[in-house]
Amino acid sequence: MNIKSISIFCGAHEGKNVKYRQDAKKLIKKISNKKINIVFGGGDVGLMKVISDTALDAGSEVLGITLKSLSELELVNPRINKLLVSNDLLDRKDKFMKNSDAFIVLPGGVGSMDELFEIMASNQLGIINKPLGILNTDGYYNHLISWLKKAVEEGFISKKNLNELIIEDNPDKLLNKVLMKKVSENNDWKDRLGL
Repeated sequence: MNIKSISIFCGAHEGKNVKYRQDAKKLIKKISNKKINIVFGGGDVGLMKVISDTALDAGSEVLGITLKSLSELELVNPRINKLLVSNDLLDRKDKFMKNSDAFIVLPGGVGSMDELFEIMASNQLGIINKPLGILNTDGYYNHLISWLKKAVEEGFISKKNLNELIIEDNPDKLLNKVLMKKVSENNDWKDRLGL
């Protein structure tokens, strides 16, 4: 699959660790160098602002997908090339899936987790079959990864599904793995669930 656009899910805050910002910028510069466009939450705050400004400065096209309530508060980065406005979170996530060839999750909060699990579940059910990666900067997602492994041990998530999730703590390695990922053509949800 030829990846032309990657959705980046990340925080509306920068977090306390300066490395979150540094790794976000490194990743986006690498993506832009490969002439891949960025899709993100549209925000002009936190890591969302960092990634959109970095991508625009590097010459990438940037698509923001925001909620009507946020756009009315003028929390949208005014520099972006295109903006899609959704009335609710379900429509917003659907727009992310339709406008992206792959997904990468950076450090973030509840919204980033919601987006991560929506993509995981959609891949698992064969609704989409697109690469999904987590940038685990300074072990930010270590506890989440431990929980996922525990869910596999306890039989709630199949090992196959967990193995489809690309997890790296290095932006270069993560992007390379996402771009090289062979997407399964298998849309049989029972097989993908390990049933």
